[in-house]
Amino acid sequence: MKKTIKEFCDAYKAKRFMISKNGVDEKSEYLRKELEIKTYIPFREKRRIVEMIVSQNIKEVDGIKKYDDINSYVSLIVTSIVAHTNLEFGKDVVADYDLLAESGLLPQIIAEFQSSHEEIGILLKMAITAELEDNNVNVLVGRFLDSVLKKLDNVVDGVKELVGNADLKELLGMNFKEEDLVQLKGLLNRMK
Repeated sequence: MKKTIKEFCDAYKAKRFMISKNGVDEKSEYLRKELEIKTYIPFREKRRIVEMIVSQNIKEVDGIKKYDDINSYVSLIVTSIVAHTNLEFGKDVVADYDLLAESGLLPQIIAEFQSSHEEIGILLKMAITAELEDNNVNVLVGRFLDSVLKKLDNVVDGVKELVGNADLKELLGMNFKEEDLVQLKGLLNRMK
């Protein structure tokens, strides 16, 4: 059964825990039972979580991708908890995050599925690296040069069209020779 963060934190505060004689940590057992903790979630679900976090936290500004690390961290914690437990976060996710952190439950809950959570973190780092690879200087310079070359191609095509449609003898005068025309056309063709 789904529980809100507030409901769970209130119920947890009302409990008193001890380590039993046989060494069993009552808190850990309580968390596993009450939160229906899954210690592992399928890889496809982890990938979906990572793709969602990356897409929500990368924005492009002036052709450069910017990544919001802080939002990403909170997103990773929240989505991991939602995927591994029956807890529901409300509309104010940060307030619910703070409730868990303030009560000391955040690290205890994550510890119950630590290995799976760490794997999501590794996949997230890999996805961020791949996504931000386009920000490398060589790629940015290459994009800029491609844009300049496209504009230059348009200019060359325009000049070729003008030269091809004009009467060069009239334009350049009587001293213009046929071999000059051949050289000019060769120059324009090399520019393309």
